[in-house]
Amino acid sequence: MKTVSPSDESNAATATKPTSAWRLCSWVCVSVVILSVASCIVLSIFQSVAITDITVTAIDPLAEPKDHGVPFLKQVEALPDYELRLRLRHGGTVNLGAKPNSSAAGGLTWHLYQPVSVRGVSTIRLQEQDKLISDALAEVEYSDAPITQNGYRFAFVTERSYATGLETFFDLPIGKAIAAGFTIAIFLLILSFFAV
Repeated sequence: MKTVSPSDESNAATATKPTSAWRLCSWVCVSVVILSVASCIVLSIFQSVAITDITVTAIDPLAEPKDHGVPFLKQVEALPDYELRLRLRHGGTVNLGAKPNSSAAGGLTWHLYQPVSVRGVSTIRLQEQDKLISDALAEVEYSDAPITQNGYRFAFVTERSYATGLETFFDLPIGKAIAAGFTIAIFLLILSFFAV
């Protein structure tokens, strides 16, 4: 009959402790990965409503600004150069371009070729383009219903864009934190497979 010495028992106990610790670590890492992916999907769906078109209409065409106050110029040359800019919550700006010599009486529409999440937009600014200083005509926040300010009506067309939602999600601080946690969990998970 083989006798087991106390030193053999302590060696066996210490040999199983790291294995069980790595096993526990791998379960925690798997949980973090699953929660990260689930939260990424849920939050990106939450951020997925994106602006695709903005239409600006001048309520009173006679009150529209004129580029030139000089008499004898053609009326077409005196129409304003409307420009639309999106100010983003993280501090950036998206310039949607200008519509030179245009009246907004019948409505001017700017199409966003790359949709922007409504949650990422701080304000929408309509201005008259100028070579030196562009004058702000109206600045509004996004609204589901058309919104009016300073004689201009803003109407928005939106659609669900999961790619935009995902991109906006990773721009948020929580998105960056979840991405970092996901990366660390994957790294520890790979280490635990080699350690077990």
